[in-house]
Amino acid sequence: MKRSTILLLLLSLSPFLQTQELPENFSRFFTDSTLRVDYFHTGDRERDVITLDRLYKQGTWAGPIHQLVDHWNNGQYYGKVYDAETGQLIYSRGFNSYFYEYRTTNPAIQGTPRTFHESFLFPFPRRKVRLVLENRDLKLQLQTVFTLEIDPDSAYIDTAPHSGDIRITELLNNGHPHEKVDIAVVAEGYRIQDREKLQRDFQRATDVLFSHEPYRSQKNHFNVYGVFSPSKDPGCDEPRQGIYRSTAVETSFNALDLPRYLLVEDQKRLQNVLARVPSDAVIVMVNHQRYGGGGIYNQYCVFTADSPPSAYLLLHEFGHSFAGLGDEYYASQVSYNDFIPAGTEPLEPNVTALLEPGNLKWKHLVTPGTPIPTPWDKAAYEKKRGNARREHLEDKKFSGVVGAFQGAMYVSEGMYRPAIDCIMFSRNTLDYCPVCANAVSQMIRHFSGK
Repeated sequence: MKRSTILLLLLSLSPFLQTQELPENFSRFFTDSTLRVDYFHTGDRERDVITLDRLYKQGTWAGPIHQLVDHWNNGQYYGKVYDAETGQLIYSRGFNSYFYEYRTTNPAIQGTPRTFHESFLFPFPRRKVRLVLENRDLKLQLQTVFTLEIDPDSAYIDTAPHSGDIRITELLNNGHPHEKVDIAVVAEGYRIQDREKLQRDFQRATDVLFSHEPYRSQKNHFNVYGVFSPSKDPGCDEPRQGIYRSTAVETSFNALDLPRYLLVEDQKRLQNVLARVPSDAVIVMVNHQRYGGGGIYNQYCVFTADSPPSAYLLLHEFGHSFAGLGDEYYASQVSYNDFIPAGTEPLEPNVTALLEPGNLKWKHLVTPGTPIPTPWDKAAYEKKRGNARREHLEDKKFSGVVGAFQGAMYVSEGMYRPAIDCIMFSRNTLDYCPVCANAVSQMIRHFSGK
């Protein structure tokens, strides 16, 4: 028997995967398995076309079992599952995608189409369902782009385990996946001979995450698994250097033509690697020293394990992928154009266009007596560099308070962030501001059922 098969059997027999009684609202429509819908997403700025690839039945459902309908109203896309007989909405989840980010770039605006592979997962249905994928228009209203009727008894749902040498390590075990936030840390660019380093890197990443709030105080709500599919080569692709490597999930620098942007270029391969482990959230850890990372809401985050600011990269990018936090910085190079349509309120919980100053989305967290918008010496900050910028932020009157500070989401004016500094704004700190920490905590409660 292959070693990977033995590990899979051990995982399936682990005590935290023993059968549990499911709530009535879940068991009425679903079984304790996962349906994975793979599809191709093609288009440019104006065109948005989705076509089916394949359906898979996978192991234990790791997502929420109590709160099945997503109420966050975050993400450019939504997947919604309806009971075919009654038309009742029985599951939904918002998410972003690589394709969506591509649509905001110059090539897409100029009409150059690209195709991306994507997956949508939901609990395996007991009877026929209708899957609807929706995209937001320029006013951020959801519009249907794809509909699929699914019969759980169909002969065309693939039930074969995915082949390959995949090794799973329990890094943190606090209970059954139904009751915990399950994080899969996927090793990328680690060869067989790198196993000792990999175990150290797995542990270091886990230690970093749970050394900071709100993860530290809620550590008992998490399970963490290390997932190792050996790579042929170390590291990842670096197109501008003409370097291409054969790795587990094909990550690459220069995503969307940004030197530091690091994303997964083979989403199907990533999903195949993940098929053997429960996962509410995915972290791809790359065996590389160069600064780079990325995070896509309800998909995955990527960071380089050996970059000096690797702790920052992990915490920042995980904020994107797990809690749907937006970037609060505005001075760095990006490939996006009009990422937030003019005159609309961004969906992300930590940025605002302040269209209604009296109804600020985080008003319950604003420090009493703080003016909205909140003044800060933005012009002086922009003239400074390095440590001088950090000192400038720390010395300000409203340092450490929650308000609405201008400059966020890649634009200098018209967008506001909750605090003068935060890990979503700069590398000066490894702490989330109160608004970002609150968003992360809400997501922890959502997946753990607390």
